[in-house]
Amino acid sequence: MHRYLLKVGQLTVYSYGAMLALAFICGAFFSVRRARQQGLDANKILDLIFVILIFSVAGARIFFVALNWDYYGKNLLEVLKVWEGGLVFYGGLIAGLAATALFLKKHRISFGIAADTLSPGLAIGIAVGRVGCFLNGCCWGKISYRFGVCFPAKDAPGPFAQQVYDGLISPAAGWSLPVLPTQLYESVACLAIFFVLILIEKRKTFDGFLFWSFVALYSIARFFIEGLRYYEPNFFMGKLTVSQGVSLVLFVLALCVLTAGSLRKRSIPRKS
Repeated sequence: MHRYLLKVGQLTVYSYGAMLALAFICGAFFSVRRARQQGLDANKILDLIFVILIFSVAGARIFFVALNWDYYGKNLLEVLKVWEGGLVFYGGLIAGLAATALFLKKHRISFGIAADTLSPGLAIGIAVGRVGCFLNGCCWGKISYRFGVCFPAKDAPGPFAQQVYDGLISPAAGWSLPVLPTQLYESVACLAIFFVLILIEKRKTFDGFLFWSFVALYSIARFFIEGLRYYEPNFFMGKLTVSQGVSLVLFVLALCVLTAGSLRKRSIPRKS
């Protein structure tokens, strides 16, 4: 884990912020390239990407703060320190979708076409961004002596600090107990989703097919990875985390849309 990429005097470059920026660049580059290949206005797609960036980061941060209000309610200035970590993807997805819908309506661009164009780039962006989570030491998994990795005590507010708080290790210990690298699991999962989307693109049955396929696949991956992550004992509906609950809802919604879209396509009579 390397929480800081660079420290020169008062200047500190955080790994999380740097990887978040790299994730945006990779996703934007790929999406703009796809937009040009599909005959879309690349400038408008790039404008849309910046809108999504602003609203998704804000939504992801608000969601995270809301889930951890016991801490942030007493430390309001900490709310602004996004570069140190603390974003919830589903909060960003909801805010980003709302902003996207308004932008596309204003510019009279099909939501389905634009969403299909951006979806593979979104998968790449998450894959890169989750590496930042690993370097930052957040979003870690449960203790595992067989498959886990240890995080250092130095500059590690995540696994090490939590395990000290839980009484599992001594404050004098140099490393945390081994935990599952769930950040990297999600990174690999999103990379796989990216390739799946590229492979099934030629078989799309309606505009929006790739986007809802992404939602369905990501929901499945996130649901199971969430089950491997460390959480304090406060769960949604008694057994599930909030993100697992959201994953279930989004998977059902995506499955319904994909089914309805495919059936509608098949029901259209062919020209003789």
